[in-house]
Amino acid sequence: MAQNPKGGIDWIVVVDTSASMRGVGGTRNIFAQVKNSINEFVNTAKLGDTVTIYNFDSDVTLQAQEIPIVSNPDRGKLKQIINNLKADGVRTHTGKAVQQALSTSAKLNQRPNTADRTVSIVFLTDGLEDVQGIPNPVPIPQSTQLLREQECKPYVFFVSLGLKEHEKQLNEFANNPALCGKGRVLRDPGGVQLNKLAQNIRPTLIQPQIDFSLSTVDLPPVLPGTTTKALNINSISNVNAKVSLQLEDLEKSGISLVSPKIINLAANKQQVIPISLQIPVNAQGGNRKLRLLLTATDKAISPQTIDLSVTIKPQLSVQPSSFNFGSVESGKTSQTQTLIVSSSISGTASLQLQGKTKDISLKEPSTSVSLAVGETKIPIQIEVADNSFDGKRKFNIVVTPDNPLTSPLSAEVQMQILMPLGRKIVIWSLLILLLFLITLSIICLIQRKTPWELAQEIGTRNHLEGELELLEPAPISPEEQYISLTHQHKQKVNLSVLVPAIASTNSDAELVINWQSGKKYVYIRSLSGITFVNNEKITTYQLYDEDTIQVDNVKLRFNWIGNQRPYEQNSGLTDF
Repeated sequence: MAQNPKGGIDWIVVVDTSASMRGVGGTRNIFAQVKNSINEFVNTAKLGDTVTIYNFDSDVTLQAQEIPIVSNPDRGKLKQIINNLKADGVRTHTGKAVQQALSTSAKLNQRPNTADRTVSIVFLTDGLEDVQGIPNPVPIPQSTQLLREQECKPYVFFVSLGLKEHEKQLNEFANNPALCGKGRVLRDPGGVQLNKLAQNIRPTLIQPQIDFSLSTVDLPPVLPGTTTKALNINSISNVNAKVSLQLEDLEKSGISLVSPKIINLAANKQQVIPISLQIPVNAQGGNRKLRLLLTATDKAISPQTIDLSVTIKPQLSVQPSSFNFGSVESGKTSQTQTLIVSSSISGTASLQLQGKTKDISLKEPSTSVSLAVGETKIPIQIEVADNSFDGKRKFNIVVTPDNPLTSPLSAEVQMQILMPLGRKIVIWSLLILLLFLITLSIICLIQRKTPWELAQEIGTRNHLEGELELLEPAPISPEEQYISLTHQHKQKVNLSVLVPAIASTNSDAELVINWQSGKKYVYIRSLSGITFVNNEKITTYQLYDEDTIQVDNVKLRFNWIGNQRPYEQNSGLTDF
């Protein structure tokens, strides 16, 4: 619950601790509920409140004096005091408790800041006074003078919890004119509604109040016949309230409130109220002053007004919405077409092309144009640059009035640009040449060869590559150890032609190239006798770098760098 708008509340809680509060004498035991209720008071007390606690039976005892609520430990201290209270008293001296509470109230109301404070006295009792045997008891009405001296400042609440009718004196005291209507007796037999005690007392101390504020003052400019964007009103009320919203159109412009018309505000809960305005179709352009009236159903809450303003844009349109200039040759100018601008205001406007228009320009109009109220006809002519390429073009002609309240208008343009045949032939020739050079460069990069080397490779595409290394019998001279296959410039060759030692035998084999999937491979075919490759008897076999060949008693090694044998699954190697 909210505290008094003028400042904090000074609570004076007076608790009946006579034995009847815990059920002695046939009454109901409500003392635990009473203490819980006071604890709830403490929980809901706001920063700046103070709490004073008295208990009374045959006498009155001060338990806590003006403990300010500054932090949660302050609440804990008060609740410990409350929880330690015991209802063991033998009498109920209500008159003295009233006197003591009003005396404390009088002292609080003499402070310099008393105008910013509210004193509230809360009595919790079973309602039956019992002063039997007490010398010189203080009757309840005796404290009336203390009320007069305080000039209507304290609130006094008697919470009557007994099952029997409470003292009539409590009613009389609460209704005493000296309390100025600030006294009340709350009847709660058996304490069954004690959990609502704070809800019943606190609103009495609060002057109903609602605060409204705009999150932004100005709405963005809008067109006639549209609805404005939501304008947020920040609101907070210290009580539950229903508020109606009405729009006052000070200039009779026909603007109306779309929504909402009624809002429900929850106490102490900030709420954002989005409102929208409907602008008439025939609304004139310019700034319009409005006023929003917010009226609560609770008459204690004063109506509030919020001044608004909305800017209505002037109406402009263009016709047609699209143009087709047909075919225009590079370096030429299009035919002239007419753009019609309808406007409710006069002034000037500039025209620009928007979109992919690097090689296209607006030849006419070349300067700003004047707009009149009504229709303005503007001749449009497009110029195409000499270096433009073939193709369909789409772009916009944008009309921008000089009036800041207006928005730019646009019309779509289509045209087909044609390139002269001679230029097309030159451009295509250059493109083909460029494509060839790019392709050649990519191949050279992939092959890691110069164009000259690549040309040589193409020339030897169907020739054998690599070399044969003579292992056995040992060569007589170093020159005889290596035999180049590349230098043979042949597609196939017999080993007997290359190796004299084989020629002297009755065995022979041939080396031949074979293309597979665009890749060159070298194969060996046995022609006569027995041929082994890597100690395996073969008829035809694909050779890889460092494969060994044996024909009769001659042993060779085939070397072709970059043509290694691919990885085999059964090789015993593991691929990570």
